[in-house]
Amino acid sequence: MITIYDKLIMAFYVVFILAIGLIFRRLSKNTSDYFRCGGAMPWWITGTSAWLATFSAWAFTGAAGKVYLAGTIVMIVFYASVPATLFVVCYTGVRFRRMRVVTYVEAVLQRYGRGTQQFYTYIRLVLLLFFSGVGINSIGVFISAVFHVPVSSSLIVLGATVTLVAVVGGAWAVLASDFVQMLLVMTITIVTSFLALRQPAVNGVSGLVHQLPNYYFKWTDLSRPTVLLLFIAGFGLLKFFDTNQMEGSVMYLMAKSDKDARRMALIPLIGGIIGPIFWIIPAMVAHVTHPNLAAEYHSVLPRHEYEAAFVAVSRDVMPTGMIALLLCAMFGATLTSTDAGLNKGAGVFVRNFYQPILAPKSSEKHLLVVSKLCTGVFGAIIVLIALVVNRYREAGLFDFTNRLAATLLFPLVIPLFYGLLYKKTPAWSGWSTAVVGFIVSYFVTFHADPQRCLGWLGVHAPLTSEESASEFATFAPVLADLVVCSIWFFGTSFFFDRSSAGHRENVEDFFKKLATPIDAVREGIADYDQVIYRMIGGLCLVYGAFVLLLMAIPQPAAKKRLCFLFIGGTIFALGALLYAKSRRRTPRAPNIPAPRERAVAVEN
Repeated sequence: MITIYDKLIMAFYVVFILAIGLIFRRLSKNTSDYFRCGGAMPWWITGTSAWLATFSAWAFTGAAGKVYLAGTIVMIVFYASVPATLFVVCYTGVRFRRMRVVTYVEAVLQRYGRGTQQFYTYIRLVLLLFFSGVGINSIGVFISAVFHVPVSSSLIVLGATVTLVAVVGGAWAVLASDFVQMLLVMTITIVTSFLALRQPAVNGVSGLVHQLPNYYFKWTDLSRPTVLLLFIAGFGLLKFFDTNQMEGSVMYLMAKSDKDARRMALIPLIGGIIGPIFWIIPAMVAHVTHPNLAAEYHSVLPRHEYEAAFVAVSRDVMPTGMIALLLCAMFGATLTSTDAGLNKGAGVFVRNFYQPILAPKSSEKHLLVVSKLCTGVFGAIIVLIALVVNRYREAGLFDFTNRLAATLLFPLVIPLFYGLLYKKTPAWSGWSTAVVGFIVSYFVTFHADPQRCLGWLGVHAPLTSEESASEFATFAPVLADLVVCSIWFFGTSFFFDRSSAGHRENVEDFFKKLATPIDAVREGIADYDQVIYRMIGGLCLVYGAFVLLLMAIPQPAAKKRLCFLFIGGTIFALGALLYAKSRRRTPRAPNIPAPRERAVAVEN
């Protein structure tokens, strides 16, 4: 039951997040600051944002619902990011930073020319807003399950809050809030999993494993080995390409050096290994303690009742007031990815459409105002998309997002990944490869017969719903796109020598930049470390102290106050360390603005 304490906690959180935007607004002096923090951020904060941007409330709604129904097979999706992130650490992270652009589309311009740049500006902007709307839908499901209110009402309030934070603070506010939210998400998830396992009906890890059905751990009970291996390969390739393509550079462009760009990738790597272990435990516990979950939440989440698995267990075990903290954590996870999406979308529009086409002589001050207006408009569009998705979505969030990524995103990321590795392709190779991929995805998704296709691989028995509706729909377009688009992309090499001299020169300059280390002094990158340590340390101290005060809430069992001690104490202690570090550093005012990155004029 939601109490007055829960409402006060959530009200404080919203005020706290909005205050972050106001505090950091003065650091955005130009569009480089607004969209990528001037390329001057320490590795630990950019790494935190890079990790949080990889998941949202989807992990606690869509993925939790899939865990409830199918068990640990969901770990394939979570751990597919591990080898992809390893490659970022070893290779692409540094090259992302060395592109030296404000938005990734400017790198597309340099590598492929104006035609491909405009193609990605229009197409990717639409998809970016759409996926942000899907992300908002995830947290809307969570709030509805907690408060038993219509999803549509939740979506409107959420969208307004997320948009306001992004408009006011820009990338600075997004990154600053990310660190606090990362601490909140991880500590409260650990506490939730611990309390869920301590229930007498569960009896710890061994008791939980003993009560769960075999297919929770034996994946071949759900899918045949051939289909399962294809799904693992397909989703692994999807994550690998998506993580290592030019658009994946957004957070890495904020790092202040090559060393920071490489080190920051360690945070999403470690978080991607540890986090899923705690995310799936409450949903697995729900299978034991809530066997009739569909009946319990049918009135709130018709057709998608299982997405309330995490919520149901949380309501059982949490002390008074802590369900609101969990809700804040879920909101924080979604806020990160959605704010980053809004910020990225506005950056793409302003820097790659508005400025070069509509207002080429505009000042940085004018562009900054337009950027904030665009962010507000895009926020309203995201809310509308979320409402439409909620009304017409039939599949669960888990399968729904995977299918969208496989059919719509993968064709776009193939040329953006290959373009970092291979230079001898003409300007039109980028957009044409994506178009070929869209055509292939369309035919595989709507015209390919799963039974017939898998029959060529020796799978002749009728497919289960898991194999056809979930796994085939994910891996088939990915594998087909990879083969056809790779042949097309590298096949265009035969036309490279016929490209204009301007295109060949720009490609050479692009790859020369990728091979040139970042020199912070020569490139005029400001030193914001002292400011960042002090401000983020202060934010952690404030929020950690607030959580510690929640120990005063009356509890049926006094020991449950220790949950607030663990969460608040962790946030407060790290805040104290950061603030103390800022006091030990030699003051250096961040008054050296990062140079405005100039887009290179190129020929199509």
